Amino acid sequence: MPDHAIASSGISRAANRTRQFSDNGPARKKWISITAVVVCAAAAIPGLRIRGFGIDETVRKMIRQATGVSDDDVKAASGKEKITLFDAYTLAVYNTERMAMEGENSVQSREKRLQAYTSFVPRLSLKAVKAFPGLSREYLTSSRSMMSLYARLPLITGLDEVSGIRAAGSDLRINGYSLRHTAGLLLKDVAASYYSLLSIGKSLKNTEEIMELYLRTLTELRRRVAIGRSRQSEILRTNTQIFKLGADIVSLKNDLDHAKTAFRTVTGIEGDFSLEDGGDPPAPDYSPADFEALTAERWDVKAAREYVEYAKAGEMSAWGLHLPSAYLEGSYILFQDTIRTSTSSPSRYRDYTLSLGVELPILGGDVTFAKVREARSVRRQADLALSGTVRSAGEELLDAYHNWESSGKGLDAYRKAYESADENFRTVSAEYKLNLVTILDLLTAINSLQSAREDYELAGLRLKLDRLNLAVAANEFSGDKISALKK
Repeated sequence: MPDHAIASSGISRAANRTRQFSDNGPARKKWISITAVVVCAAAAIPGLRIRGFGIDETVRKMIRQATGVSDDDVKAASGKEKITLFDAYTLAVYNTERMAMEGENSVQSREKRLQAYTSFVPRLSLKAVKAFPGLSREYLTSSRSMMSLYARLPLITGLDEVSGIRAAGSDLRINGYSLRHTAGLLLKDVAASYYSLLSIGKSLKNTEEIMELYLRTLTELRRRVAIGRSRQSEILRTNTQIFKLGADIVSLKNDLDHAKTAFRTVTGIEGDFSLEDGGDPPAPDYSPADFEALTAERWDVKAAREYVEYAKAGEMSAWGLHLPSAYLEGSYILFQDTIRTSTSSPSRYRDYTLSLGVELPILGGDVTFAKVREARSVRRQADLALSGTVRSAGEELLDAYHNWESSGKGLDAYRKAYESADENFRTVSAEYKLNLVTILDLLTAINSLQSAREDYELAGLRLKLDRLNLAVAANEFSGDKISALKK
């Protein structure tokens, strides 16, 4: 995990840390562009509203299977005053367009597969011809007005039918895997925004508490100056820090307004809301030795593997252009007029025809071979994409695991640093009352306490976020397994 940037002092250091906290990871950068979103997990704020929009029932069913989020979960989340991470994810699933758009891809794939199967169904049409005889009489016997039913059944057209069904099945599975993969990416985006909310809330609260310490110190300084035990310059130095903290708080609250808008965009929430921080997640029950098997079961890897099959179906179709095509066709004449003379009566009769047609391609330029070469290139490209996806997925798993391990070790170190800074502040405060240290020593102790507390609190949130990223990378929350996040 990358180290936090260290600023000089005050809340500017906290703001820099928070921005780095929210910007970690390429998927989160896409969704959290302004700054981390914030709201303190404090008193309940009524007025939560859900944006919501109509989702096709077929798509809704697909989303339920891919995310494990039910309609009851949505109702429960919309009625809460404090939102947990699971609640935020639930609202994002059904109240933003991301999952619904991905679900529509699966619907389209189903229809494509149906179209592929119907390629073996006879095509029936009604044909009608109205003859207009010319001035010449000798050709009137060949002019006919007629109406007939025409049917054509393709028996095989190269390998189009077989490869089309095979490709349609692969396309359906690809979109199904992509839907589940998108669910994991959405959870990562929501989690990044959620923990960024909490991180800025803690930073704001911490800064306001430090401001209180400075104000109490200023009161004591004024008393000392009045009795001649301190210098006026010490008051001015303290005021400088107080004014700076005040300006930083104003800036942070301004960021809060922008951050709320960003969070609403991710989750689809409207109105006021507050967040509730959950407990510490359990450690994973796997190790890097299991990563090869976990990588093979990732949804993006499965989708890339299925795309190779899709490309093979395309190559089969291209080779099929060299093969003969066969079809069965027939017609049934419902009505026919054969005009012999201008005075003769029309002859009406019914008749039918049935024929078997076979076509063998002999010469068609280089088009057929070019299609084969193109299909081969597509298949090779799919193989390369699969190889790259497997490698990237394995790297993501390993990085997520190392980040989680590093966050755990860092949290323990930050906790010790915070305990030491708190003890140092208490000691310096007592010594300052005894006039054993200067105001500069006291201000230094206050800044150290602020920094250490912030480091410790943000490290705790970082550990939770890194653990969730690892869980998403390992498919721990896929489908019905999302119930583990509720706990």
